[in-house]
Amino acid sequence: MSLSPVLRSHSAYIRYRYAQNHLEKLREQLRLEEKLDNFDFNSIAGDSSKKIVRFKKHPDVLLSLILGDFIHSLRSSLDYVACALVTLSNPDADLKRVQFPFGRKGVRLNRDERGSVKCISEEALEAIERARAQYGEGLSLLCDFSNQDKHRFLMPAYSHLVPCKFAVDERTPNSTTMSVQPKEGHEKLPPIRDGGIVDFSDGTLITIKIGFQLEAGGVSYRSESIDLINEAVRQTLNELLPLTQSLKPTQGVHL
Repeated sequence: MSLSPVLRSHSAYIRYRYAQNHLEKLREQLRLEEKLDNFDFNSIAGDSSKKIVRFKKHPDVLLSLILGDFIHSLRSSLDYVACALVTLSNPDADLKRVQFPFGRKGVRLNRDERGSVKCISEEALEAIERARAQYGEGLSLLCDFSNQDKHRFLMPAYSHLVPCKFAVDERTPNSTTMSVQPKEGHEKLPPIRDGGIVDFSDGTLITIKIGFQLEAGGVSYRSESIDLINEAVRQTLNELLPLTQSLKPTQGVHL
């Protein structure tokens, strides 16, 4: 007997919630890897504006493994809800080739791409297209990260420099709590190697953060991309899960 769309959608919800456990572990590991006592900044004779960075601890492969588990659960949750929407239209559908249709970013799904959700209703297909249009950047990254981790290679973690600024976290009549936050506009930054030279001559506050690399082209992404992916999946599930309960997208529980 085929599972009901409701049970399949419940599995999608559980898988997404499970991904959040991995996300918390990943954030904690990132915090440990980004501690400044993992690095030394050695002076250069005759040039006080530059320092040589020396690694006392390189990024642990555990980062890549936790990221892979997180990405796998997020992609699975989207595949589960795609199966739920297909069975809603055709309870006897063959689900062996059903998966969430990522397609190409910024372009509506073509006939071949729609084949991964064959028999889905027009309403559900349009809901997928709305999610792809609005959250396409995060969904596209999810697909790229997942394809590499699943089929080819662990997503390598690397260290990179990030220009930072002081930000006010909390202000009271008697005190102000501040933290160092990355400046915007530096989403993709190249790795820094052991022995690399850091230039402080412009007075910019700089810290070392962890990012991840895609094998194709060696494209690098800051760890904040993980939050972009997670939010894209959350919003996409909020768009699609209610459709598995009934034909009224206003029903259902949001994540």
